[in-house]
Amino acid sequence: MTVKHIVIWNLKATDAGEKAEASARIESALTALVGRVPSIRSLTVALNGAYPDKNADIAVVADFDDYEGLDEYQNHPDHLEAAGIIRSFVSGRSSIDYTY
Repeated sequence: MTVKHIVIWNLKATDAGEKAEASARIESALTALVGRVPSIRSLTVALNGAYPDKNADIAVVADFDDYEGLDEYQNHPDHLEAAGIIRSFVSGRSSIDYTY
């Protein structure tokens, strides 16, 4: 079993430069977790490429061996720190976790 964790966010910023800066900070905070949170099997940060008036701005897609690994990630101090950084830049969040 593998657990897929997907989170999408809308950014507070509306200016293109501010959005780019916020996206870069979020991407940096999340990619820094790889190798620091042992349960992460893969992690990708993606910026929206189409339909900016309808789609979210940025997403993370991560894989874990099981829900216990996802819980380890969610509660890891480095993830909690990254989540605080992310919250400072976003206005909305949606997520889904599923097995495949």
